[in-house]
Amino acid sequence: MKNKILYIVAVILIFAAALVLRIVDLDKKPLHGDEANQTVRAGMLMDSGVYHYDPKDHHGPVMYYAAMPFCRATASQFSDTNEWNFRLVTVCFSILTMLLMLGLGYKEAHGLFSNRGGLLFALLFTALSPALTYYSRFFIQESMLVCFLTGMFVCGYGYMRTRSEGFVAQGLFRALLKSAVMAALFGAFAGLCIATKETAVLSFAAMSVSAVAVFGHKRFVKLWSTRDLLISIAVAIVVAFLFFSSFFTYPQGVYDAVFSTCSTYFKRATAVPEHQHPWNFYFKTIFWFKYGRGPLWSEAGVLIPALIALMVSLTAFIKRKLAGADHNCFVLFISVYTIVLTLIYCAIPYKTPWCALSFLHGYILMAGAGVAYVIDWINRFSAKSYKAGAYAVLMALTAGLAVAHTRQNIRACYKLAADPRNPYVYAHTGRDAMELVASIEKAAAKLDGYETFIAIAVPTPDTWPLPWYLRKYRNVGYWTHIDQIPDNMTPAIIVAAADQGDIVDERYGKGMQCNFYGIRPGTLLNLFVPAER
Repeated sequence: MKNKILYIVAVILIFAAALVLRIVDLDKKPLHGDEANQTVRAGMLMDSGVYHYDPKDHHGPVMYYAAMPFCRATASQFSDTNEWNFRLVTVCFSILTMLLMLGLGYKEAHGLFSNRGGLLFALLFTALSPALTYYSRFFIQESMLVCFLTGMFVCGYGYMRTRSEGFVAQGLFRALLKSAVMAALFGAFAGLCIATKETAVLSFAAMSVSAVAVFGHKRFVKLWSTRDLLISIAVAIVVAFLFFSSFFTYPQGVYDAVFSTCSTYFKRATAVPEHQHPWNFYFKTIFWFKYGRGPLWSEAGVLIPALIALMVSLTAFIKRKLAGADHNCFVLFISVYTIVLTLIYCAIPYKTPWCALSFLHGYILMAGAGVAYVIDWINRFSAKSYKAGAYAVLMALTAGLAVAHTRQNIRACYKLAADPRNPYVYAHTGRDAMELVASIEKAAAKLDGYETFIAIAVPTPDTWPLPWYLRKYRNVGYWTHIDQIPDNMTPAIIVAAADQGDIVDERYGKGMQCNFYGIRPGTLLNLFVPAER
């Protein structure tokens, strides 16, 4: 009873730490261009009630619909929203991921973790992972994808346990009902993955490879009945259909999701030079990063217990396989899945650091299983002094790693939140962009306020995140070149690409004052405002 109370207290403290790291100063960091793009998309749904899936420039619709309760809680229209409305969405789903992890199990031979210590370790470093924490404070899809993948693991494992325990032991009706419910939930999470981000198919591919490698085709077929497999597939299709069709109002979205997405993402994966990186990009970003004289960043500490999990589970698998005995292969399944998914992402030329979250969480799960194995090994010591000493070493190493991750979190989320010395900062909006916004607001306040005519003549990628920061202004026009602005329009404030400054000056320059601002590293914009007199 005492151990159970300590376990509950530890879980509560871990969740509290995770929540604090994720919500403090949530609105202080400038919105990334991708975040702003997503918020505007959600804002269109909020104001018009209409959403149409666009496979070329946006991901799946789940995040936009999920944002609606958070937005409606404090705002009646998009222009009244703020950073909290949107970033709280991903914060909540990152916490939900940890809640789902409690369902992975900790009793020996009945879960991913052979004891509670392993589960606590996995929870702790999911809470403290600098990468998972930093991107949970981003309004992008990755935290939600990790959450739904975790849900698939929980339901898939729960289903297989139900089947392996046998219908006689549980009762036929109860076992059939439980397996059907688990299969349906597995399908629901799979459908949510698909409707959240298209890269979910990479995780599905890794799961399939791992399932065949670990369980074998015959055993997998034995564990999953045809009826329940069809239930999972049907539920996944229904869930994905609901979101892509905008709840039956836009059938074209389903067609685009099925037929247009593949060509779009194949092209993006191979033909977008600004996001093409070497195969080891993710390893350098997550496990060993140092920019100039900046601080060292690393989550490599979880790799050692993850390797222990792989070696122990693989050894047990080989021995028991040769002996023809049945065994729990869940740890090995997660290990193979994580390694295969890592290889897939490393092989794709297109890379952004947040894509690493799916397999990084896999390594954390493996690390928890590895620590559980170490605890089991310590518990076999007969001498109390040896056991106490081993536990002290394990606790000291865990505490040291937790402190190191916490310090990195403080740097990543607060001190260097938009600084290139931070490995998770990628093409991020610079602080100079906030000066640009402040200058626009100052000039507009002296003109017509939110009715001021503002022209943005910037190539599309470099426009962001200005549409977010100018959401309250009712007369903002967007063009990619200054020559596209109609002759009968005379904007009061102009933002133009750096190479269009001379054209603006020639066309509108009389009485205008010009300044340069960096919207993000390597991208300068011209701001033309009425000259002060």
